[in-house]
Amino acid sequence: MASSTSISGFTICSNSQSEFLSSKSSRYAFSNSLPRISFQLPTHFPALVSSAPRVFSSFVKQNIASLLIGSFIFVGSFSNRTAMAALTPPPAAVLPEEKTETEEEMCQKILENDPKNVEALKVVLYGKIRRGKAKEAVKLVESLIKVEPNEVEWRLLLALCYETMGHFTTSKRLFKEILRQRPLFLRALHGLAMVMHKNHEGRAVFEMLDKARELASRQERVTEERNIRILIAQMFVVQGDLEEGLKRFQDLVNENPRDFRPYLCQGIIYSLLDKKEEAAQQFETYQSLVPEEFPQRGFLDDVALSARATSREQFMKEYSYRK
Repeated sequence: MASSTSISGFTICSNSQSEFLSSKSSRYAFSNSLPRISFQLPTHFPALVSSAPRVFSSFVKQNIASLLIGSFIFVGSFSNRTAMAALTPPPAAVLPEEKTETEEEMCQKILENDPKNVEALKVVLYGKIRRGKAKEAVKLVESLIKVEPNEVEWRLLLALCYETMGHFTTSKRLFKEILRQRPLFLRALHGLAMVMHKNHEGRAVFEMLDKARELASRQERVTEERNIRILIAQMFVVQGDLEEGLKRFQDLVNENPRDFRPYLCQGIIYSLLDKKEEAAQQFETYQSLVPEEFPQRGFLDDVALSARATSREQFMKEYSYRK
């Protein structure tokens, strides 16, 4: 399955994962300060999925050079009400294309008479995203926002749609609107950082993230501060400074050696540097720390395997954006 896992960005911090870790704390001895893990897709097109990003995997591979270092933020990063999780009809991943399209057509007819039908909107939206039609998806997300104006997941998805289409100014504005209400919302910080990177804003990315980190520190939000530090380390990698990213992940390991995320990230970086022995050691440590029953373990294992087959040149080609 590794071949089907695209190199996707990573950020790690999730509600479902934190609940899982806390329920297993006595067995795995995770520190109380261990950040919740989440994996946000795009570049991340947030496969806003609570169980796994499989729903958007084909869309991401076809339309988004998703970062290996970015797909992390993704797994399990959304709550049970999360937008994409709701978008995923249980059999959708295995249904024949014809049946999936039939269901979409049925929902299109429902919307003709009931344009505010949330479930029908989700099915049609899923179809648009699955086929990489981000422009058409925007209209559906906007309809969902009108029906559920307090659902932040829809606003996040709208910003990601615009990012996918290359409308960076609009995407940045939407991410910033979310952050004005929730300044430490990791998925929005990750999304804004990626848009700024694509827009060639260089150091401004780190200035933005440093301000968020300082806010978390002042408010003594330990989990959020660590998650933002992980995101900063990831952005160094995205911008091509693998060595600085490696150093920052090691600092995180030194502070909390029971958190498996930095080991996985370091394994990915060593793979990109073609340091196979060092990568193997990091992946081995990651494997020893991540619980067997961890919900997204299979996906993360695929990410690790994919990293081993990706060169630094391939990675940087994916993340070099031309003006």
